[in-house]
Amino acid sequence: MRHFILILFVLLPFCLFSQVNENFDGTELSADWFGKDREQFCINDAGRLQLDITPTDKGTSAIGREIPYSADMQWEFDVYMQQAPSNQNKLCVYLYQENADRFYYVRIGNTGTKELSLRRHGEVELVPPKTDFDAFPLLLRVKVTLEDNRYWSLYYQTDEMSGYQLEGQAEYPIEEPVESGILNLTFYYSKNQSALFSIDNIRISHQITDTPSEPDEPPVEPEDLPELEGIELLSLSSLRFDFDKAVDKSEAVFSISEIGDAYITYYVDTDTKRSVSAFFDEEMQPGKYYTVSYSGLKSLSGAVMPDFADEYELGTEEEEPEPDDPEPSDDPEAYPVGSVLINEVMAKPGDGGMVEYIELYNTLSEPVKLSGWEYRNVNGKRTKVLPDVTLPSGGYAVLLDEEDRLSVPQEAVVIRIEKFPALNDNGSILQLWDATGNQIDEITYEKATAARSWERSASGWHLSSDPRGGTPGETNSSPEEEEPEEPIEEPDEPENPEEPEEPIETDPILPGEIVFNELLPDPYAGGSEYFELYNRSEKPLPVFTLSVAVRKTDGTLSTRYPLSAVKSLLVAGGYLLLTKSVDAVTSFYPIEDEEALCEMPKLPVLANTASTLVLFRTADGVVIDEVAYTSKWHAPSIKNKKGVALERINPEGATQDPKNWTSASALAGYGTPGYRNSQYGTGSSDEPTAIEAPVWIEETGSYTIAYWLDRPGYSCRAFVFSITGKRVAEISNHQLLGTSGQLTWDGNGSGGTPLAAGVYIFYAEIYHPDGTVKPFKKVFLVR
Repeated sequence: MRHFILILFVLLPFCLFSQVNENFDGTELSADWFGKDREQFCINDAGRLQLDITPTDKGTSAIGREIPYSADMQWEFDVYMQQAPSNQNKLCVYLYQENADRFYYVRIGNTGTKELSLRRHGEVELVPPKTDFDAFPLLLRVKVTLEDNRYWSLYYQTDEMSGYQLEGQAEYPIEEPVESGILNLTFYYSKNQSALFSIDNIRISHQITDTPSEPDEPPVEPEDLPELEGIELLSLSSLRFDFDKAVDKSEAVFSISEIGDAYITYYVDTDTKRSVSAFFDEEMQPGKYYTVSYSGLKSLSGAVMPDFADEYELGTEEEEPEPDDPEPSDDPEAYPVGSVLINEVMAKPGDGGMVEYIELYNTLSEPVKLSGWEYRNVNGKRTKVLPDVTLPSGGYAVLLDEEDRLSVPQEAVVIRIEKFPALNDNGSILQLWDATGNQIDEITYEKATAARSWERSASGWHLSSDPRGGTPGETNSSPEEEEPEEPIEEPDEPENPEEPEEPIETDPILPGEIVFNELLPDPYAGGSEYFELYNRSEKPLPVFTLSVAVRKTDGTLSTRYPLSAVKSLLVAGGYLLLTKSVDAVTSFYPIEDEEALCEMPKLPVLANTASTLVLFRTADGVVIDEVAYTSKWHAPSIKNKKGVALERINPEGATQDPKNWTSASALAGYGTPGYRNSQYGTGSSDEPTAIEAPVWIEETGSYTIAYWLDRPGYSCRAFVFSITGKRVAEISNHQLLGTSGQLTWDGNGSGGTPLAAGVYIFYAEIYHPDGTVKPFKKVFLVR
């Protein structure tokens, strides 16, 4: 029996992976599919795999499964497209990977064409695109064959065709054949668009079948496409494109080199559709050369126009010369910068009776006509033209949605906007432009606080201190005073004074000898913020000679908090955690040394999203360490950052290197206050990567799985299979690991009851945000 089990285990991988036939039956993805984005995918009502997210910005999501390779292979899959793909909305199916730098893939969608092509990484086109698909929705069947590790063929078929059509062939040898790899499906999506593709009927085989094809269709007479007549400079951040015929701009992208794509476009005349105005986030500089381009334009019949790109010098040909003697006209008046200010922003009204609004303030001694002015929500890429209203001198105007109601003073101007652009809770850039195309004001507001507006003052922006949460249409509230330092009271002289303690004499702390090692800006409810210091010198150091503060956006320091209450020296290689409540830390995190935790009633407030924390000498202000952290430093697998600490990876590495920080391990409880970080590592390439098989520990009554990783940032999936290949238990499901540690398993199966004694297969898979995937498979005994 023992020999039978061993032979079966050796053959198991080949039994499981000899071919793939995935029809996405059922409602849940099988365990064969993995990846850091796995939870973003679903099986839709039509029984196809698709993304199930609502993106707020462009991005990519990927999912994959392991497949075996052979000299002869055939891949087939169906792709359903609701509408035409593009460069920002495309699909890449990675078929074969030789190594980390060389892989072969099918791409559907690209700039200016809805192409189907077969490529090798490094922009090598094995089969370039020649077919353009115009009718959507479209069901596209794709077939790729590989013969003798050398000869590639790409076929396609639509639901209107009776057989496959050969798109192209190529001879391109695989230089380093390997036994297996990952079939990877990568979806590229734009903002608010993620469900363009869905996939079904994935079939992978080591046998190549015959491919009956249809004859090529007779050529179609080309359409007389619209042509560009000229480009007119409307302002330093807007252009007008004139064509000799009507154009369809629904999928077009207009761009300026070094500035980027236009954030909004519209027809100058919706009846003729012969001119398109495009607006950009940044201004061009006079006398500088720019490349102006567009792609994705079509005629009204749907024929794709050629992409365009040409170089221009701003201030020469493209500027319209001014007449020598301009005649009086009714053109709108140009206003100076700062004449009207964005004065208040309510981005997160909460439940206090407020609504989202923007307040404007006229700084001039004369009224301002706002007709034709534009309010732009830059991050939201939305522009709204203001109506014909007049803002009195020193007056306020409140912009809000036409459906909202808000109590404002009678003298304030209320401007109701149809579909008022939503204000981002996490901050945004807002602009105000006059009717001549001049930018009058631009502000950037930070993350919103519920039921409190951001208000402008002489010293900068502050949260409203008004009890209502904001002051729409009236004078802004005063900034809240910072909490003053407590005065140092002289104690009464005792009748019998004690001998004073000998002062501790030490050399001044030098920059870099003490560094920030761990940060918790966003604690659990009931928890407490903290930051951890680490002494990376070779001597004890007096922390009580230092202070901490937050650096403001203008470069100055806010309230300074001396650390004079820390009486003892911080030993070499020692850790010191500072928090306002030790109990609120120990309630949520494992503690190894309570003496390393120091409670201080006054410390800087750590912003959840981003801030700059400074450690400096109290006596002379010399900076010892400074960290400008951001929540973007968290590992990609961490979706909910509340209660998750940011850990420094290498204490000797640079403080401000984003690659030297990541999230604390899930297995460490998402924080290591007062002791060595769970993500500690030196980045040495010779560090091992290994995961051991489960080992029964009698004292704990459970199994432990020890692991060692070459670097931080890995997440893990781990399962137990029977010798027949059936998954019987789950140990880890996408947990963020530290650089070393242990997984724990209670020995129970998926049903919650202990597994029967016998031989089982332990399978673990660790994956890194850079795309590295490492599988481990071991045989072990359940007792």
